[in-house]
Amino acid sequence: MAQEEQVEEVSPEFARRWWKTLVANACALLEDGAILAAHASAGRAQALLVLAMEELAKALWLYEAAQYEWSRPLGLYGQPPSPSGPILLPPEMSTRRLPHLQKLQAAEQFTSGLSGFWDASRREEYYFPADLVTFEEAARRRNADKQAGFYVDRLGDTILTPLSIPAEGIDSFVRKAAQSIEMHLIEDHTRQQDASVPDAIDSVQDLHWKVLRRAHPDLYADFVDRMRGVADSEIEADHQ
Repeated sequence: MAQEEQVEEVSPEFARRWWKTLVANACALLEDGAILAAHASAGRAQALLVLAMEELAKALWLYEAAQYEWSRPLGLYGQPPSPSGPILLPPEMSTRRLPHLQKLQAAEQFTSGLSGFWDASRREEYYFPADLVTFEEAARRRNADKQAGFYVDRLGDTILTPLSIPAEGIDSFVRKAAQSIEMHLIEDHTRQQDASVPDAIDSVQDLHWKVLRRAHPDLYADFVDRMRGVADSEIEADHQ
Protein backbone atom coordinates (compact mmCIF):
# COMPACT_ATOMS: atom_id res chain seq x y z
CA MET A 1 0.00 0.00 0.00
CA ALA A 2 1.46 3.35 -1.04
CA GLN A 3 2.32 5.69 1.78
CA GLU A 4 0.38 8.94 1.77
CA GLU A 5 2.46 12.05 1.19
CA GLN A 6 2.82 14.14 4.32
CA VAL A 7 1.29 17.61 3.99
CA GLU A 8 3.73 20.25 5.14
CA GLU A 9 2.60 23.15 7.32
CA VAL A 10 4.21 26.56 7.91
CA SER A 11 3.21 29.65 9.85
CA PRO A 12 1.54 32.55 7.97
CA GLU A 13 4.47 34.80 8.95
CA PHE A 14 7.01 32.39 7.49
CA ALA A 15 4.92 31.93 4.34
CA ARG A 16 4.67 35.69 3.86
CA ARG A 17 8.42 36.14 4.31
CA TRP A 18 9.05 33.25 1.90
CA TRP A 19 6.67 34.73 -0.68
CA LYS A 20 8.32 38.16 -0.48
CA THR A 21 11.74 36.57 -0.90
CA LEU A 22 10.60 34.67 -3.99
CA VAL A 23 9.15 37.81 -5.61
CA ALA A 24 12.21 39.87 -4.64
CA ASN A 25 14.45 37.27 -6.29
CA ALA A 26 12.26 37.27 -9.40
CA CYS A 27 12.63 41.07 -9.54
CA ALA A 28 16.42 40.81 -9.11
CA LEU A 29 16.74 38.17 -11.83
CA LEU A 30 14.61 40.35 -14.09
CA GLU A 31 16.83 43.37 -13.45
CA ASP A 32 20.02 41.39 -14.06
CA GLY A 33 18.55 40.03 -17.27
CA ALA A 34 17.55 43.51 -18.44
CA ILE A 35 21.06 44.81 -17.77
CA LEU A 36 22.62 41.96 -19.74
CA ALA A 37 20.16 42.54 -22.58
CA ALA A 38 21.24 46.18 -22.72
CA HIS A 39 24.88 45.07 -22.94
CA ALA A 40 24.55 42.73 -25.95
CA SER A 41 24.31 39.52 -23.93
CA ALA A 42 20.91 38.29 -25.10
CA GLY A 43 21.61 34.60 -24.39
CA ARG A 44 22.47 35.13 -20.74
CA ALA A 45 19.62 37.64 -20.45
CA GLN A 46 16.98 35.19 -21.69
CA ALA A 47 18.27 32.50 -19.32
CA LEU A 48 17.92 34.82 -16.31
CA LEU A 49 14.46 35.92 -17.44
CA VAL A 50 13.32 32.30 -17.58
CA LEU A 51 14.69 31.80 -14.06
CA ALA A 52 12.71 34.88 -12.96
CA MET A 53 9.55 33.30 -14.34
CA GLU A 54 10.29 30.07 -12.46
CA GLU A 55 10.59 32.02 -9.20
CA LEU A 56 7.32 33.79 -10.02
CA ALA A 57 5.61 30.40 -10.47
CA LYS A 58 6.75 29.32 -7.01
CA ALA A 59 5.47 32.61 -5.58
CA LEU A 60 2.11 32.01 -7.29
CA TRP A 61 1.77 28.52 -5.80
CA LEU A 62 2.58 29.78 -2.32
CA TYR A 63 0.27 32.79 -2.68
CA GLU A 64 -2.66 30.64 -3.72
CA ALA A 65 -2.19 28.47 -0.64
CA ALA A 66 -1.69 31.36 1.80
CA GLN A 67 -3.80 34.30 0.68
CA TYR A 68 -6.93 33.34 2.64
CA GLU A 69 -5.02 33.11 5.93
CA TRP A 70 -3.14 36.33 5.16
CA SER A 71 -6.45 38.11 4.56
CA ARG A 72 -8.16 37.08 7.81
CA PRO A 73 -6.57 39.83 9.99
CA LEU A 74 -7.62 42.50 7.45
CA GLY A 75 -11.36 42.32 8.12
CA LEU A 76 -12.37 42.07 4.46
CA TYR A 77 -15.89 41.79 2.99
CA GLY A 78 -17.62 42.70 6.24
CA GLN A 79 -15.97 39.89 8.17
CA PRO A 80 -14.47 40.66 11.58
CA PRO A 81 -10.67 40.48 11.74
CA SER A 82 -9.36 37.17 13.03
CA PRO A 83 -5.91 35.62 13.56
CA SER A 84 -4.26 33.81 10.68
CA GLY A 85 -3.98 30.05 10.86
CA PRO A 86 -1.19 27.78 9.61
CA ILE A 87 -0.57 27.43 5.88
CA LEU A 88 -0.85 24.00 4.27
CA LEU A 89 1.76 23.95 1.53
CA PRO A 90 0.75 22.74 -1.92
CA PRO A 91 2.61 19.64 -3.19
CA GLU A 92 4.65 21.83 -5.57
CA MET A 93 6.21 23.64 -2.60
CA SER A 94 6.84 20.67 -0.32
CA THR A 95 10.07 19.50 -1.90
CA ARG A 96 13.35 21.20 -2.73
CA ARG A 97 13.60 19.70 -6.19
CA LEU A 98 10.81 21.10 -8.33
CA PRO A 99 10.23 20.05 -11.94
CA HIS A 100 11.30 22.94 -14.14
CA LEU A 101 8.60 22.29 -16.72
CA GLN A 102 5.86 22.37 -14.08
CA LYS A 103 7.09 25.75 -12.85
CA LEU A 104 7.32 27.12 -16.36
CA GLN A 105 3.87 25.82 -17.27
CA ALA A 106 2.44 27.67 -14.27
CA ALA A 107 4.34 30.82 -15.22
CA GLU A 108 3.21 30.66 -18.86
CA GLN A 109 -0.39 30.12 -17.75
CA PHE A 110 -0.26 33.17 -15.49
CA THR A 111 1.44 35.28 -18.16
CA SER A 112 -1.25 34.33 -20.68
CA GLY A 113 -3.60 36.56 -18.69
CA LEU A 114 -1.56 39.71 -19.29
CA SER A 115 -3.70 40.93 -22.20
CA GLY A 116 -6.89 40.47 -20.22
CA PHE A 117 -5.41 42.18 -17.18
CA TRP A 118 -4.36 45.34 -19.01
CA ASP A 119 -7.09 45.42 -21.69
CA ALA A 120 -10.71 45.52 -20.48
CA SER A 121 -11.99 44.30 -23.87
CA ARG A 122 -10.07 41.02 -23.35
CA ARG A 123 -10.92 40.56 -19.66
CA GLU A 124 -12.06 36.95 -20.09
CA GLU A 125 -8.47 36.00 -20.93
CA TYR A 126 -7.45 37.00 -17.41
CA TYR A 127 -10.28 35.37 -15.50
CA PHE A 128 -10.48 32.14 -17.50
CA PRO A 129 -6.97 31.04 -18.47
CA ALA A 130 -6.57 27.79 -20.37
CA ASP A 131 -5.76 24.49 -18.64
CA LEU A 132 -2.18 24.02 -17.47
CA VAL A 133 -1.51 21.26 -20.03
CA THR A 134 -2.05 23.84 -22.79
CA PHE A 135 1.25 25.45 -21.85
CA GLU A 136 3.45 22.35 -21.90
CA GLU A 137 5.03 23.13 -25.27
CA ALA A 138 5.63 26.77 -24.34
CA ALA A 139 7.25 25.61 -21.09
CA ARG A 140 9.56 23.27 -23.01
CA ARG A 141 10.63 26.13 -25.28
CA ARG A 142 11.34 28.37 -22.27
CA ASN A 143 13.38 25.64 -20.61
CA ALA A 144 15.37 25.17 -23.84
CA ASP A 145 15.94 28.94 -23.97
CA LYS A 146 17.32 28.84 -20.43
CA GLN A 147 19.73 26.01 -21.26
CA ALA A 148 20.81 27.72 -24.49
CA GLY A 149 21.61 30.90 -22.57
CA PHE A 150 24.10 29.17 -20.31
CA TYR A 151 25.77 26.32 -22.19
CA VAL A 152 27.70 25.58 -25.36
CA ASP A 153 26.14 22.62 -27.16
CA ARG A 154 26.45 20.78 -30.47
CA LEU A 155 23.80 19.92 -33.04
CA GLY A 156 25.48 17.80 -35.72
CA ASP A 157 28.20 19.93 -37.24
CA THR A 158 26.82 23.10 -35.66
CA ILE A 159 28.21 24.48 -32.40
CA LEU A 160 25.56 26.31 -30.40
CA THR A 161 26.77 29.03 -28.04
CA PRO A 162 25.00 31.60 -25.83
CA LEU A 163 27.23 34.23 -27.42
CA SER A 164 25.52 33.85 -30.80
CA ILE A 165 21.91 34.13 -29.62
CA PRO A 166 20.35 37.13 -31.42
CA ALA A 167 18.93 40.08 -29.51
CA GLU A 168 15.66 40.04 -31.45
CA GLY A 169 12.72 39.73 -29.08
CA ILE A 170 14.72 40.07 -25.87
CA ASP A 171 13.35 43.54 -25.02
CA SER A 172 9.77 42.32 -25.37
CA PHE A 173 10.61 39.33 -23.16
CA VAL A 174 11.95 41.72 -20.51
CA ARG A 175 8.68 43.70 -20.60
CA LYS A 176 6.54 40.55 -20.56
CA ALA A 177 8.38 39.11 -17.55
CA ALA A 178 8.23 42.46 -15.75
CA GLN A 179 4.51 42.89 -16.39
CA SER A 180 3.87 39.34 -15.17
CA ILE A 181 5.62 40.07 -11.86
CA GLU A 182 3.84 43.42 -11.64
CA MET A 183 0.47 41.76 -12.26
CA HIS A 184 1.04 39.47 -9.29
CA LEU A 185 2.12 42.39 -7.08
CA ILE A 186 -1.02 44.33 -8.06
CA GLU A 187 -3.04 41.22 -7.21
CA ASP A 188 -1.62 41.31 -3.68
CA HIS A 189 -2.21 45.06 -3.34
CA THR A 190 -5.81 44.74 -4.55
CA ARG A 191 -6.51 41.91 -2.11
CA GLN A 192 -5.63 44.21 0.81
CA GLN A 193 -7.03 47.55 -0.34
CA ASP A 194 -10.43 47.28 1.40
CA ALA A 195 -9.00 46.29 4.77
CA SER A 196 -11.01 47.51 7.75
CA VAL A 197 -7.77 47.33 9.78
CA PRO A 198 -5.31 49.49 7.79
CA ASP A 199 -2.45 48.74 10.18
CA ALA A 200 -2.69 45.07 9.17
CA ILE A 201 -1.87 45.83 5.52
CA ASP A 202 1.50 44.42 4.47
CA SER A 203 2.52 46.47 1.45
CA VAL A 204 5.05 45.37 -1.17
CA GLN A 205 5.11 48.67 -3.04
CA ASP A 206 8.91 48.67 -2.83
CA LEU A 207 9.00 45.62 -5.11
CA HIS A 208 6.41 47.16 -7.41
CA TRP A 209 8.58 50.25 -7.78
CA LYS A 210 11.61 48.11 -8.64
CA VAL A 211 9.82 46.33 -11.46
CA LEU A 212 7.91 49.33 -12.82
CA ARG A 213 10.58 50.77 -15.11
CA ARG A 214 11.03 47.40 -16.82
CA ALA A 215 7.28 46.78 -17.15
CA HIS A 216 6.42 50.21 -18.60
CA PRO A 217 9.68 51.87 -19.74
CA ASP A 218 8.02 54.73 -21.64
CA LEU A 219 5.61 55.62 -18.81
CA TYR A 220 8.41 55.35 -16.28
CA ALA A 221 10.70 57.63 -18.30
CA ASP A 222 7.89 60.17 -18.70
CA PHE A 223 7.20 60.10 -14.94
CA VAL A 224 10.90 60.60 -14.10
CA ASP A 225 11.14 63.51 -16.54
CA ARG A 226 8.07 65.16 -15.04
CA MET A 227 9.38 64.70 -11.50
CA ARG A 228 12.73 66.12 -12.56
CA GLY A 229 10.93 69.11 -14.03
CA VAL A 230 9.03 69.65 -10.77
CA ALA A 231 12.27 69.45 -8.79
CA ASP A 232 14.01 71.91 -11.13
CA SER A 233 11.09 74.33 -10.81
CA GLU A 234 11.21 74.15 -7.02
CA ILE A 235 14.97 74.75 -6.99
CA GLU A 236 14.53 77.73 -9.33
CA ALA A 237 11.77 79.14 -7.13
CA ASP A 238 13.98 78.83 -4.03
CA HIS A 239 16.67 80.91 -5.71
CA GLN A 240 14.36 83.74 -6.73
